[in-house]
Amino acid sequence: MAKAKGGEGEVAQAVFNLANVFAFVFVSLIIASKQLFQGTSVEVEVPKARVIEADLEQSIAVSIKKDKTIYFKDKQVDLQTLTELVKKAQQEYKEKNPDAELGEQLVVIRADKSVDWQTVLNTIDAVKRGGSKRITLAVIKKT
Repeated sequence: MAKAKGGEGEVAQAVFNLANVFAFVFVSLIIASKQLFQGTSVEVEVPKARVIEADLEQSIAVSIKKDKTIYFKDKQVDLQTLTELVKKAQQEYKEKNPDAELGEQLVVIRADKSVDWQTVLNTIDAVKRGGSKRITLAVIKKT
């Protein structure tokens, strides 16, 4: 297979990364449920989808409101602060739970259904920079 030249390689990598994000989103939709969010008071109207409910008590809630404001739990933050708070939360979790099966907390991103994808992807990127590999997007179970 021929090696991609300069910009083509970057585009191919970006497409591959985007495909990974979409695959992850699909799996995330399967496990998310409305009951995950009892630990936050930020009101967000999340989209509806077919899901399988799962018990995700130990998750970190990240919310994106209609006006694109981002919240870590109940605290409004910018993307840089979000990265730092996620990193700190994951470190604290690992210290308290050294025997945890998956090694880190799940981060649940709840975005209002009117929020554009770029804002959601920027938030996912900030969470990933914070060291989280377990990220899911929340939806409401479609009836």
